[in-house]
Amino acid sequence: MSELPEDILLAWQQQIARGDERGFDNLFRHFYLHLVSFAVDMVKLRPVAEEIVSDVFVKLWQKKEDILLIEKLKVFLFVAVKNQCYNHLRRHSLWNVTVSPDNVTILSSAYNPEEDMAFRELQHQLNQAIEQLPEQCKQVFKLVREDGLKLKEVAAILDISPRTVETQLYRAVKKLRKVLTEDHNNPQQSDMPDVLLQVALVTWFFS
Repeated sequence: MSELPEDILLAWQQQIARGDERGFDNLFRHFYLHLVSFAVDMVKLRPVAEEIVSDVFVKLWQKKEDILLIEKLKVFLFVAVKNQCYNHLRRHSLWNVTVSPDNVTILSSAYNPEEDMAFRELQHQLNQAIEQLPEQCKQVFKLVREDGLKLKEVAAILDISPRTVETQLYRAVKKLRKVLTEDHNNPQQSDMPDVLLQVALVTWFFS
């Protein structure tokens, strides 16, 4: 997949946020096949992978008004697909029975305990970081992330303006990135904070 200039990706995000389908079509065409290939590696079945990727794009469009909150859309899309693949594997049998050409029955597992443990650890660290947020930041972030509420709905619940909700949400993301960066000083883990924040946004968009 060719590297897409950030300004083009941002322009697509801005179009999508305005409800312009051209930006969405460009985003879909650029990433779809690569995301499907990525999903096939996890779920092993192309029709399932295609359904997962399509569902990710559908839900992204449904919450298009919030897409500008995503700083790294490429990372977000891959994390979203990975998360949906995990959900699929958890919902279905972990064991597959196949018969080889020489009539040998093969029992295989789609479950990867190392990846599952790593993902659970990411979620645990994210939750710890969220609990360190100032009270209003935490309230806003949790209402959006855990309850899937829109900014206007959060504003009505907390009796604050939508602008204040947006400001608090941006502050929450900024503070989370700072806390997580401080917790991961190992150069090999330099991308961990952004991965954790993408997990947070994925949980928000796909809860």
